Amino acid sequence: MDILTDEERQLIDEALARIPEEVRRVPTGVSGMDPDYVWDPKTQRIITRNEVFAGGYRTMTLRNVRSPEDGMKDREISLDIRDGLSVSEISLLRHTSRERIQRVAREYGIEVARAKPAPRQKTTSGNDDDITRKILTFVDGERGLTEIARLAGCHKDAVRLRRDRLGLNIPAAIRGQAA
Repeated sequence: MDILTDEERQLIDEALARIPEEVRRVPTGVSGMDPDYVWDPKTQRIITRNEVFAGGYRTMTLRNVRSPEDGMKDREISLDIRDGLSVSEISLLRHTSRERIQRVAREYGIEVARAKPAPRQKTTSGNDDDITRKILTFVDGERGLTEIARLAGCHKDAVRLRRDRLGLNIPAAIRGQAA
């Protein structure tokens, strides 16, 4: 901190003496902010009329200011989108949110590729020997399809499939009972 000389202190005191006391001090309960600010009930915010904002009313809320690092990351995300990566792939690769990826795509005017569906593994329901063995143990010519499925712990369609392929003797359901 600079030390004021006696001459500088005297100049400051003379300048302050020329300014009236009521102008030099802010009264109790009065803000030191721009006096031309009002409450806007529509937006539920304090707004101010300030020459910095070209004379228009502007809200006194802070806006997100992007750093250069954010700009670089946005460019990397846009390149990933152009390379055809999906949102989930980009979020895993860049450790960022889905909202940010969608915002970058909007800002750069590009479309994000849809996620590629996961490959499905085909089931071997018709060839599964364990289920077939279970079903065969309960086929006795008296039990119905639903009861055999319940006892074997499988779906009725699995029992129907084996019945049709193996020609099993499973009686039709009696009216009033489940098929």
